[in-house]
This record gives sequence, structure tokens and C-alpha cells, in this order.
Amino acid sequence: MATLEKIRSRSALLLIIVGAALLAFIIGDFFTSGRTLFGTGTTLAKVGNKKIDVQEFQQRVQAASQQMQGRKIDGSVLNQQVLNTMITEKLFDQEAEDLGLNVTSEELTSVMLGDNAAYVNRMVQQQTGAPDAKTFYDMAFNPSKYGVPAAEAQQYQQYWIDLEKQMEQNLLRQKFQTLFAGTFVGNDLDAKALYEDNASTAKIVYVKSDYSALNDDEYAPSDAEIKALYNDEKNLYALSEPVSTVNYIAVDIAPSADDKVKGQAKVETFLEDLNADAASVGNGDTEFDMDRAKQVKSSLNSQTAEALAEMQTGEARLVSKVGNNYTLAKLFGCSNELAEVTVDFMVVDGAAKADSLIAALNAGASFDSISAQALQSQKAYKVSLLDNQVAELRDVLTGATVGRYFTPDTAAEAQYTRIFNVTEKPAPVEVVDLATYTYEVLPSAATINKLQSELMDYVAAHNNAKAFADSAQAAGYTTFPAQVTPSTPSIGNLEDSHAAVAWVIDAKKGQVSPVFGDEQSGKFFAVALNDIYDDEFVPVRDPQLNATYTARARNDKKAAALMEQYNGKASDLAGYAKLLGVTPDTTDVNFGQVQVPGIGIYEAEILGKVANAKAGQFLGPVKGNNAIVFMQVTEVAPAARPYDATQDQARYNQQRGAQRMMGNMEAIMLGNKKVKNNMTTFFK
Repeated sequence: MATLEKIRSRSALLLIIVGAALLAFIIGDFFTSGRTLFGTGTTLAKVGNKKIDVQEFQQRVQAASQQMQGRKIDGSVLNQQVLNTMITEKLFDQEAEDLGLNVTSEELTSVMLGDNAAYVNRMVQQQTGAPDAKTFYDMAFNPSKYGVPAAEAQQYQQYWIDLEKQMEQNLLRQKFQTLFAGTFVGNDLDAKALYEDNASTAKIVYVKSDYSALNDDEYAPSDAEIKALYNDEKNLYALSEPVSTVNYIAVDIAPSADDKVKGQAKVETFLEDLNADAASVGNGDTEFDMDRAKQVKSSLNSQTAEALAEMQTGEARLVSKVGNNYTLAKLFGCSNELAEVTVDFMVVDGAAKADSLIAALNAGASFDSISAQALQSQKAYKVSLLDNQVAELRDVLTGATVGRYFTPDTAAEAQYTRIFNVTEKPAPVEVVDLATYTYEVLPSAATINKLQSELMDYVAAHNNAKAFADSAQAAGYTTFPAQVTPSTPSIGNLEDSHAAVAWVIDAKKGQVSPVFGDEQSGKFFAVALNDIYDDEFVPVRDPQLNATYTARARNDKKAAALMEQYNGKASDLAGYAKLLGVTPDTTDVNFGQVQVPGIGIYEAEILGKVANAKAGQFLGPVKGNNAIVFMQVTEVAPAARPYDATQDQARYNQQRGAQRMMGNMEAIMLGNKKVKNNMTTFFK
């Protein structure tokens, strides 16, 4: 009782201690993981209201890595490729859900095991070796019937389940695409309108007054004029996620001039050592990679062949130097040899069976009839006798009688026995015993340290984005622009730069990064964050957009001035040509074309005016994108072919209908949904 009383008396203190410990645990986890307490949890990304779980993502990345089969790829690039695929899947799932699309059990069974299973049968045959999908399904779910071990059966079952999911998705996509294609079908009015847009071609004579002839400073647009143009088109620049604009400096980790001189001296010394001893292979220097092999002389590349023509046995020479890479060669001998034979061969299980089959073959049985009993067979297979991998067979194949089957395998207890028939022995050819050496001049430790420390010093002295860019050229550096989003796997084209991406996502406007990179990536680089676009649209302050709309607004002012200057000052083309002091030119105009030769691209107003003009009609002044234009329509040529409903509907579907839309399906499904990518939170 006394103990209970003490506990009760100190309960308030106990609650405070426990509460403080719990709060410390929560806060500690929050700051160490960055993904709890109102954070991202296990959500790697979110598109609309659909979430992508990090564990599912990691499983997909692992599967994608296995499919790469040793091919090199930046891990961050692979991660983003997988995530993009998963985002597209989530968008599609939402569309299917909204449309009420689903795949019935009967439909799925039909494509997996029924009348429509041809595709799955081929896939199962190629990937598992099973004769068809039904047999494989039976092996997976009735393993005892086939003697399949339990662990292997589980793998089969998982493969089947994954295949079902894949086929279900394929069926859903087929339904969606069919529905989508049926929605965007060109009717007669659409097809006729497209035909008429491209039906006639007008020949025009024109003169123009270019805006570039006027002084830019005299027609500087106001911020309001620039923004007005931008506002009319800002929907073209919608953002699905924030964008950071950066400049970066990248320094190649390359040998210095001193490194190259020392490398050249090393090659010369190595070459002297090779020539000092005719038998030396020079394998004491591990910086030189050596490959010694017998080769058919006529198969050598031109550089090696040219060097070899002047070499004696035991002599070494420099074959080539490309950049910092040297290739040397040493000749150890020349001979005339049988370099290749052609064989029919098969592999059978056991020597006794091989003896029986050899007897039958040599008695006249055809190779094709016997090969059905073999585990493996190949006709007319060319074997290089210079290949070290066939060294054990070189003498026996060289001495074999053409047209007689035999086995080189003498061990009766061997599980597998090979049967050969040499079908062709070409004439001996000139063969060289040649060692090839390759050497690359690499940057020294001193060079690497110097490159890194110099960039670090530059970053320290220019630690804001403006100074970083403005002083780069004077310091011997070049800055490159790039845009970074949470979905960007790398800075520009820099490999293994995801750490820099993570820095950008967390940085503030104007900051400059530390130096990233190492010898493995081949570069040192630093990044400066210029601006962050986190609104609904790319803002008009974006340098590229601002330059575009400033030029357009300036041209509008120039156009207005020129139109006022020349409007009504002449009544025909000859009069305006005289006023402008130019000679008229000719071109063809078709309403459906993108470029008007001699005038410009996307000249909507000019195309519209000409499309509605009659032969002989004068037009002008007409405001173009880069000049005001005065035109005389001299001829309107009719269409080369009459309207064809079937042909023009197909053309409409290709250019403006479902076929055209399919190429932008992901953007269409994304619409105005926002993408929240937490990749850098999970994988810094």
C-alpha cells in the first residue's frame, strides 16, 4: 500500500517524464527520417489523389535492375524511369475507375488459358520453356503431378499471378484505347474542313518591310505590354510540379599537360623494354593491359596491319594514339595454319549412346534424323581453331577426316558426349602471334586535387547565384543553364548528380552548392539556384519566356509604326515596292502549311488573308511575325485530287484525331493534376 501511495503521489511527475520521453522519440524520429509527423510517410509520390508506396516502388526498381542484365545506367535515372511508369499507371487506373472499365473473370481466363491465349502461350514458352500456358499453370498449382519442388512451385505461382496482373492491365488499356479512339473520330465535316485547308495553293508576289530594320531601343515594350501577351498564352506553360532554374559549372577530371608528358614518357620506356628482349611480354607493368592471341593476318584492323608490315619477329611498335589512349603491338611469330573448320555437332547423354549414333551416322543416317535424339545440335557451325577456348579440340579437329563422325570425349563415365563431323577445311592462311597493349594516361592525384580545390575556392569566393554566373568566364569556367524538378534525375547531362538535385530541391533562391562529383563520375561540379517557379504557371520573369515575349511585344510596336507609316500610301504592289525600294519576290501559300517560304513560320494572319483572297487581289499591309507584308495573289491553283471521304477521314484521325492524341495520352490524363514527388526525401 505504501508503494502504491508513493506512485499515486508522484503520478504527475511520472506523466511529465513519460510524456517528455515520448515527445523526444517522436521529434527525434521526425528529424532523422523526415518522413513522419505530418511528413510523407511511405508515400514516395502522389499524382492527383493516387499514391505510390515506397516499398512497391523499390520492388519495381529491383525488377527493372534485373532486366537491365548488366547494362550500365545511372541509378537515379532508372529510379525516375520506374517512377514515371508507375505515375502513368496511376493516371490510367484513375481513368479506368472514372469510366467504370473493368476486366471480367471470363475475359481474363480467355486470354490466359482459353481461345485467345496465343500471346500468353508464346510468352510462357519463351520465358519458362513450358509447352503452353495450360501446362505451366498446372505445373505451378499441381506441382506434385510433375515432381516440381515446393520452392520452385512458389516461384511458378508468383510468375503466374504477375502475368495475370499484366494481362489484366493490357486488357484494360485495350478497352480504354478503343473507347478513346471511338471518341475522336473525324466526321464528314471534320474531314472536309481539313481537305479544304490544304486544297488550294495560291501563288503570290510580295514585298515586305522587316522589323529588324528599326532600332530596338526606340520600340522598347513596357512590362505591362509583355505581360499582356504572356497572359493570353500562359496556359501553354502550366506546371505540374515546382521548377528550379539553375546554372552549373562542370569540370572534367582529365590529365594535365604534365600528366600527358609523363604518360608519353612511360609509353616510350615501356616500348624500349619490350624491344630490349625479343621474348618479353612486358607483363610486369600492370598499367598496360595486354591481350596476346593468334590472329588471321587479313583480319587485323588497318592501323595494326600497317604497323605489322614494318615489324620483325620480337619487335614492338606504337600502333595508334587517340586522345590519351595508346595502343602498342609486339609480334611473336608468323605461320601458315588452318585457322577455321566448319562442323556439324551434337551433344548426347552418355558415351554408349554416342557410339551407337556415330555408327548410324557413318553408316549413312542423316544428321537431321539423328539430331532429334540429341540434347543439343548445330549444323554448319564455324569453329575458330585460334580461339583459346577450343584449345583442347584444336589438334583433333585439325587432324579429323572430313565427312566422318567421331567423338573427342574418351571418358566412358562422362554424363555428356560430343559428336563432331568436320564438313569443311579451308586452305591454311597466314596467322600472326601478336600481343596488343593498351594504356590510358589518367589524371594524377595532384591534378585531381588541384581541379577540386580550385573549384571549391571559386565557389567559396562567389557564393551567390549572380556572382557565380557573372565571374565564371573570367575564372576560366563555363556555366550551363538547367531546370530541376523533384522528378529530375540529374543536373543537365551530368551522370550520378542526384545528390545535387536533392540539394537544389532543399536550397533557397540565390544559394550556391558545395562541390559535387568524384573520379568515378569523371567530373567535379557545382550548382547555383537562380529562381524557383512554384506557382501554377512558368512566370513571365523566366529568362527564355521573357526574351520571347519581349521580342514579340517589340515587334508589335514596330508593326504598328510601319502600318501607320505605309497604310494607304500606294494602291498596288508596284507602288509599295517603289516606296520600300525593293524588288518583289514570289512564293506559294497553302493554308495548311507551317512555313511560308521567304516570309516565316506560323504566319497565321498572312495564311488567313491569302486563303480568302481571289486571283488578282491585292492584300496589304498585313502584319506578319517579322515584317509587314504587301501581297498580290496572282493565281489560285485547285487541289491536285478531289475530296475522298475515306482517305480524308483517315488523314484527319492521323493529324487531329485519336492517333494524334495517343502520342500525348500521358499529358492528357495528367490534365491539371499536380505531381508530388518525394524521391529526394527518401533517396538523398
